[in-house]
Amino acid sequence: MRFFSVEEASRLVPLLTKTFGRVRPWVERVQKLAEVLDGPEAPREADALVPLREEREELLERIRVELGPLQEMGLEIKGADGLVDFHAHRGEEPVYLCWRYGEDAVAHWHDLKTGFSGRRPIDSPDDFEPTYLS
Repeated sequence: MRFFSVEEASRLVPLLTKTFGRVRPWVERVQKLAEVLDGPEAPREADALVPLREEREELLERIRVELGPLQEMGLEIKGADGLVDFHAHRGEEPVYLCWRYGEDAVAHWHDLKTGFSGRRPIDSPDDFEPTYLS
């Protein structure tokens, strides 16, 4: 497992911004399709649902393909609309560095249990040192 420093994580922000800039419209469309397919106003005829289901599956696959390389780099995608955690160490404590779409840098962290709601600003980037484990 790879652990990131703040600097290493922040160097990935341009890539993340570009990637999620492409993915976010697909995520929005999938959400709208889910509302139509699962909602009370869904077409009653099964044949009318087939193209909508096919479009949803195609978009989900595009999202998986686009986000896969980020996961292979050791990033945890917490939200396909642009929420990413990076494994890190704060002293001896394993934590996550946290980035959300629209942020210019990785400037927050949280412990492993609290998640996004427990985000705190990074006061000193030197508190988070990279460690490389296979």
